[in-house]
Amino acid sequence: MKPPYLCSILSFIAMLTSGIWNSAYAVTFTPPINNGAPRQASGGASRGNLFTPAPGQGAPKQASGGASRGNLFTSAPDQGAPKQVSGGASRVGTNYLNPSIVRAAGPAALTALLPESFNGSTVSERPTILVYLPASNAEEVLFSLKNETGNTQYQMTIPVAEKTGVLSIKLPADAPGLAVGKDYQWFLALKVNGKLSPSTPYVDGWIQRIQPTAEVTTAMQEKDALRRANTFCKSGVWYDCVETLAKLYISQPNNVNIVKHWEELLSSVSLKEIVKAPLLASAN
Repeated sequence: MKPPYLCSILSFIAMLTSGIWNSAYAVTFTPPINNGAPRQASGGASRGNLFTPAPGQGAPKQASGGASRGNLFTSAPDQGAPKQVSGGASRVGTNYLNPSIVRAAGPAALTALLPESFNGSTVSERPTILVYLPASNAEEVLFSLKNETGNTQYQMTIPVAEKTGVLSIKLPADAPGLAVGKDYQWFLALKVNGKLSPSTPYVDGWIQRIQPTAEVTTAMQEKDALRRANTFCKSGVWYDCVETLAKLYISQPNNVNIVKHWEELLSSVSLKEIVKAPLLASAN
């Protein structure tokens, strides 16, 4: 009998191949209490030592694969993990790109910019998701967002020809907004040689929209983007933290202070191998 996480991955690949998808402050992250990963998630990752999950934010309870994470990530009260989800999530792509596909030196796997549990929170109705895109001959990727029961909420194709680096995927205005308190799983699959196959490299992760605390609400009005990013991180709002810092980096690539914060944030979640990767303009 195939393990549940393998069945989930095979189901996902079957969906892909069936054609359904054709259409001055140290910024360290602190997740909310009880912001756990999906209870039946699988997949492994290797993280760092600057994220310290607070009590109750564990890795997936039925996860397989290893993970080595850090100590600065702390989660917010009452942000529980999805209770009825199945399937896995993995920060690192399920399939590495082989030498015949990769055109340049550098990490050879799709990599989600996510904390230890493969699950992050946002206060945005339509957040931005960041993924490291390795050099390849792919001309486009396929992105899909599902709710916690597995129903597709949104999907789109994104051109990536000649691109490598950290890709920002902003949910567009025509995408359904995320509901507060609900969990969503996203997927990004790389079309190799213009097609999808059972060996298609893909990566996935979880996201939950939460109500902002008073501190976060105040920070959202803060003009200093670095201060905003710092508050998002301390409050456990991962997606907004990394998006804000990424935008700063893109707008001021030669600002030594911002570059330092970006590198520290990624290194804190064991993403040191991509700290020097170029940040690409938003895909939307």
